[in-house]
Amino acid sequence: MTASVALRAGAGKAVVELPSSLFPVDGFTAVHDPLRVRVLLLDDSTTRVCVTVIEQTSIFEHQVARTKEILHQVCAVDPAHALVVASHTFSAPHIHPPGHAPEGEEVRNTRLSNAVDDAVARAAADAVRTLRPARTGFGLGACRVNVQRDVRTSHGWWLGADDNGRTDDSVGVLRIDGTDGTDGTDGTDGTDGTDAPPIAVLVNHAVQSSVMNGSFTRSGDREITADLAGATATRVEQHYGDGTVALFLVGAAGDQAPYLTAVRTTVDENGQLRRSDAQEAGHTLVDLLGERLATEAVRIAEHTRTTEPTTPLRVVHDNVEVPAQLPPAGGLHALRPTTRYDFTPDGTTEAPVVVARIGDVVLACLQAELNARTGLDLKAASPFPATCVVTMVNGAAKYMADAGSYDRITYEAMNSRYARDAAETVAARLGELLRELRPEPIAVTRDRHRSSSP
Repeated sequence: MTASVALRAGAGKAVVELPSSLFPVDGFTAVHDPLRVRVLLLDDSTTRVCVTVIEQTSIFEHQVARTKEILHQVCAVDPAHALVVASHTFSAPHIHPPGHAPEGEEVRNTRLSNAVDDAVARAAADAVRTLRPARTGFGLGACRVNVQRDVRTSHGWWLGADDNGRTDDSVGVLRIDGTDGTDGTDGTDGTDGTDAPPIAVLVNHAVQSSVMNGSFTRSGDREITADLAGATATRVEQHYGDGTVALFLVGAAGDQAPYLTAVRTTVDENGQLRRSDAQEAGHTLVDLLGERLATEAVRIAEHTRTTEPTTPLRVVHDNVEVPAQLPPAGGLHALRPTTRYDFTPDGTTEAPVVVARIGDVVLACLQAELNARTGLDLKAASPFPATCVVTMVNGAAKYMADAGSYDRITYEAMNSRYARDAAETVAARLGELLRELRPEPIAVTRDRHRSSSP
């Protein structure tokens, strides 16, 4: 019999406190619902790993370094073993590097930065305080809250909703329970399950949290919201109670939009973009989609058996050399649907990747936003059936589109510093790293896993 690993786990969460005196900041004038920081701390007596999700659009390098330093101080985690993940809500202010804030906002930018740092420290302290013996389990299901956002128009490919497009609707759930005589199941699989809530529930799904992206209220306010990722995590936590922390890990969502959004953009006969906004009513869409995804996450968690892991925690880093291209002339706001575009090579660049093993689950992580095709291919090639592809990790690097995106001239291909074949190169290297971890036989709950890939 394979010996188990003495895993311990703790989790914490904290609201980012944003006083009214902070506003306006980075274009936002009010708060609709609070942003949060969530921290999962894992310890196997040899290695400590920390997964931190911050409800921001993206996290710049300077903030990643600062967050890792806080985690090192509070959780005694080696910075190399800290995964700092943006939830990718589009309705949150950026924390700009010192000296790069919009004109007149340097002081407010610093206050915003300090508020997030404070939330990280409080959530990390709770993770340390709740650290206790733990078990892990993984389950797979599916939920269609996302849709392929690349659509063909008479003027070229643009952003919209294509029900027949490639979509990854799989939902991966990592459940972590305490080992106080419970196994974290509901007994439906023949175990003696109890109602004890999990320590943490990690939800991995390929969808951008952009329901409210670009939306304004009737009075002209642009409100902060944790959007779909936050609504999902909060509903999972409400189901289990205060003792559970839910972390949303955004998957390969570069071309995966929420099925419903507050702002609708269409392309007219002249190739011009037309915009309509549901305004305050858009938050009903957030609630609807968040409830739907959270319900599926809870259902998966309830049918997932947790066991004591038999492999130690592992975190492996690498930098992959990939082809680069120049950014779009005139910036992303100048982009329009087109059938001709000059993809201009710009040498090579490095794409950092991370692979983390937690029990029988592996997280294949990178900064860049992959398209669904690449995420599906990566999971299909992985020797681990329990594989989560996680983007927006340890920084932000915009889109890394699949080769077909360059053929179609999509928004993701144009709005990228990475050139054609970068995604395929990175996926190949991640596959090598996964195989090097030499997985043992893994039991995964598979009750309704499917993906749409015409």
